[in-house]
Amino acid sequence: MTIALGLYLLSCLIWPFGKCRRCKGAGKFKSPFGRAYRYCSKCQGSGLRVRLGRHIVNHVRAVRGAGENSTSKGGR
Repeated sequence: MTIALGLYLLSCLIWPFGKCRRCKGAGKFKSPFGRAYRYCSKCQGSGLRVRLGRHIVNHVRAVRGAGENSTSKGGR
């Protein structure tokens, strides 16, 4: 289980984005008659979303970085 979680987080470091679930990665929706398009409001037309594991990695980095910077005195 731990190895699988580590591999998942490693894959999130390499590939941080997945397909948008609402538009299935297309970034747009067709009108019922097929002539017009509108952009997906969830991904703003990019077709991408940040994966859950990447959110976790970003949070850990932010917390760790904030902790190191706030406690260091800089040689005083």
